[in-house]
Formats: sequence, C-alpha cells, structure tokens
Amino acid sequence: MIHNAQSPISDEYDVNLVDSFFVMGGSISQGIPWNAFSELEIQQILKIHFEDTGYKVIWRHVADPANESGIDLECLRESDHSKVIVTVKKKPKKEALAQVLELANELSTKCIYVYIGGSAQSFRDQIKKFTTIDFWDETKLEDALDESGLTLRLKVDNSEANKAILIIMRHILNSIKTKPHTKAPKPTSQTIQTLWDMKDRAVTINKCAGLVQLMFEDPRRLGKFNNKQIQNLVVWCLDYIYAKGLLSLRNAFENLSPELQTLLYKVHKKTTARSNWLELYSYYPGLQPKLVMNAARQREESREEFKKTEKFLDGLEKGEKTPQEEEVKLLFAANEFRCLGIWGDGLEGTIDYLFEKLSTGRIGNP
Repeated sequence: MIHNAQSPISDEYDVNLVDSFFVMGGSISQGIPWNAFSELEIQQILKIHFEDTGYKVIWRHVADPANESGIDLECLRESDHSKVIVTVKKKPKKEALAQVLELANELSTKCIYVYIGGSAQSFRDQIKKFTTIDFWDETKLEDALDESGLTLRLKVDNSEANKAILIIMRHILNSIKTKPHTKAPKPTSQTIQTLWDMKDRAVTINKCAGLVQLMFEDPRRLGKFNNKQIQNLVVWCLDYIYAKGLLSLRNAFENLSPELQTLLYKVHKKTTARSNWLELYSYYPGLQPKLVMNAARQREESREEFKKTEKFLDGLEKGEKTPQEEEVKLLFAANEFRCLGIWGDGLEGTIDYLFEKLSTGRIGNP
C-alpha cells in the first residue's frame, strides 16, 4: 500500500518500511488523539491546565453532577478575580444546545465550550448566536493548553515512541511476574543473535536520547524557536528514536519466545535489587487515553515533593533573568530525553544480564 507522505504510518508495518517512511519525511506520530480520550479525561486535562495557570478548580461534573447546570469545570483565580466556566462535549448535536444555553446564562469572566470530534451542522448553525461563549475545537484547545505546557506534554506522552515503551514494559512485567513452564534456553546462534540485536537497539536509544538531551539543555545551541517549532522538533526526535530502535524492540518483546521469557524471569530473580530495574521502573506513561486519571493522581501525589523546591526558587538573587516560555519548554524537552536515556540504559543493562545468564548459566557478583 502506498501512503501519502503527510499521513501517519500504521504500527503494523515492519521496521525497514517505517524507517524508510521516516527518512522520506513521513509523519509517524499522530499528534494528540483527542477522539480516543473520554469527555471525563478531557475535563481532567483541562483541570490540570487551569490549576497550573493559577486557578482553583471546582470539578462540578464530578463533585455534584445533579446540579452542574451544564458546567463541567468552574475555575476561580484570586489574583485577577477571574472566573472561567468550561463545558466539554464530544461530537455535539442539536440537542446539546440546551447545555450551551445554560452556559451562556452563567455569570463569569469567560465561558468556554470545548467540542471534540466535530459537530453536527445543525449545532454549528446555532452556536453562531452565542457570541459570549468561546467555542474550542481541537486546534483552539491545543493553542490554549500551550500556556501551561500541556500541548507538548500530551504530544510526548502520545508519541509512538512513548507508546512503544509502554508495550515493552508491559511485556517485561508480564514475564517477570509469571512463573515459567519452560526451561531456560541453551545458547544457540539464533538466541544470541536475538539478544545482540536487542542490545544494539537499546544502545541506540540510550545514545540518541543522551545526544538530544544535550542539544535541548542549552537553548543557545538551537537559536530562537517558537512553541510550535519546539513541539515539532521534540516529536521529530522521538519519531527518530522510534524508527531506529524502539519499534524493533517492541516487535522483539511482543514476539519473545517462551524460553527467553523464562530467561528474563530467572534473571530478574537474581538481579531484583540492581539499578537496571530501578531505571526501567522509572518509566512514566503519562497522559494517554485510559491512563489520564491515574496520571493525574500520580501528579497530585508529587505536588508536595515539588513544593520543596520552592525554597530554592525563593533564594534566587533579585534581578536574575526569568526564563522565557520557550526556554522552559526546551528544558522540559531535555528532561524528557534524559528520562528516556535512563530507561534505555536500564534496558541495556537488563539485556546484558540476559547475555551473561545465557552464555555462562549464572550472573556474577554485583
């Protein structure tokens, strides 16, 4: 099948085809899959956004659904005494206009109606009358989320690279938690070649992530970038690592033989306390469909730890230059690739232990 150079390529294609597609300028990652998120998940994303921009958020849809009056989120900010009310709807039809009317009758600084996945023509014809409401489709939503940095966060979390890591981690966890019914493999040319190929890809991920981290750590290396250019560059780097390493590894773990699963189980038993597992477990899937609520809970739990850094911020010398928004996003990108490099190093170390166990039948002292 021939693909348009602008369209995302399917996960079903082999490594060589994906690599060729990427080299020819094809798009691999599909951006933010808004249609795959539930309305509740989109509300949660918006709740994070408004909290990160200084608002206290009342989640009406969750706290008191019987009396929400068509409002999902009520956002209040003391600094400027502003009140923003938000409603989220996927593929609204004419019947949704009653909710729009309720929104229009609310007293607020700003009314926002977010609609995802398009809308019925009858709905679009009528909403023109509601001039006091801001209607956000996916494009306007992403532009708005740029203020809190969530657009970049969502593009990273929903990249093919990140999704591949999630699949790999699920297979690793399944192997180390499931008591095997087969014996560990004997060293053969095929198993050695399989492990060698896996190690080669893990090294590629680790080294590439480290190089990209260095590139993003000092904004002077890149010159002046706007938000959109930063997003495109980050996704391009992730797509490169996906095409050159992660896709092949994902395929390998999805097709891991029972014998190699047994080997992985036995290696984990012997090396549980070693750093490679801590590096692997550092992986954080983030804001992906069906995982948003869990990610939000983890984010909330880490807030107290984050607050401890405020003492450092309070101690900064007066007059020190405040980082620009673009610089903050570049540093965020650097940290993402630092984390990817740590994970890649953990995977490389794990595969090294598999080699050692396969070739010698044991693992040396730490």
